[in-house]
Amino acid sequence: MTEMTSRQRLLAAIRFQGPDRVPVSPRMWRYMLRHGGSQEVRAYLTYAREFGIDPLLQAAAGPVILFPRPLSDYSRLSADIRVEEDTRQENDDEIVTRRIHTPAGTLSDRTRVPRPGGQFGIAPNNHIEEYLVKGPEDLPAAREVVQAWAAVNPGVDIPAVAAEVGERGLVAANTYSALSHNAGDAYPLDRMMMDCFDRREFVEELIEIFHRAIMEATKTALERGLDMVYCSTFFESMSSGWSPRLYRELFLPRIRAHVDLAHAYGALYHLYDDGKVAGTLPMMREIGADLVSTLCPPPAGDVTLEDARRMAGDRTCLNGGIDTVNVVWRGTPESIDAAVHAAVTAASRPEGGYIIGTSDSIVEETPPENFRAFFEASRKHGVVLRP
Repeated sequence: MTEMTSRQRLLAAIRFQGPDRVPVSPRMWRYMLRHGGSQEVRAYLTYAREFGIDPLLQAAAGPVILFPRPLSDYSRLSADIRVEEDTRQENDDEIVTRRIHTPAGTLSDRTRVPRPGGQFGIAPNNHIEEYLVKGPEDLPAAREVVQAWAAVNPGVDIPAVAAEVGERGLVAANTYSALSHNAGDAYPLDRMMMDCFDRREFVEELIEIFHRAIMEATKTALERGLDMVYCSTFFESMSSGWSPRLYRELFLPRIRAHVDLAHAYGALYHLYDDGKVAGTLPMMREIGADLVSTLCPPPAGDVTLEDARRMAGDRTCLNGGIDTVNVVWRGTPESIDAAVHAAVTAASRPEGGYIIGTSDSIVEETPPENFRAFFEASRKHGVVLRP
């Protein structure tokens, strides 16, 4: 078989059209930040050349996160919205307090912003100490802020990024779900779960505010011509505490609408969930998601790659499944080689359906010899054996 480009190889694997070998595309932004100082597209392509990676890349489709986080640029917002922001230092953290005045009311929040590289790692998430939305009375103002933020954040020129990458990789429009770092950063998840039983209309409306904006931003990106939509959904994960019933009622219809929108424009759909997926993988098969990652194995996750292959069927491609902590970080080159071989054996088919990857980003503590061993094993075991 003629050797494929990385883009051709990825598309063939995702579409079950027979790649020349199993593509390899782990999440590795944490390792890149520590050892290369960047996680940008050009930095990824540099690693790809050296290690033989088939890059699955993302570029922001509009405002990836629809509620502006602390330290964001508010200067372009509507004149009707005014933000007061106060920042003070507390040990290694910044404490950011905001009051956002809108025609529909005033919102306030407080967020702890940890120092990168401190106790929470190379790129820590913010810690929300006071959520912006306190209850149903805040929804009109929240809607104003989301709409205003979305209107002034068109995202990057994704077709230009795709043209720059060319055949060296596959570029997707990067989005987050209505809950992940959106409604879930505006209102606490534990309270949202309880509210599902005594004020469900409030929860539905809160999620829908973000969902509508995400759909509009995705539609705008798709109209420019894209191969794929990438959506992070980890706040909806079973690992966050949601039940399969609530997932099916609250989230699945909105994810299905997002998948259908991508397919209507001829684009593929890549869904990301770095938690437990045994309850949701059959649903992803049901709604036609083309690619699912990261398939975290036990003990942190709840599926083996054998399980995932059975649940996903022969139309949903899988990416991941190799333990980034216990194998890639804390393992040896020999155990990494064995894990990659086992993953390819379990999840790949001659017609495709698997992309070699990790259960989350390769962490910054990973020894360079283990990092290199992962890609050596991927090249060694990624040969597709045809009948």
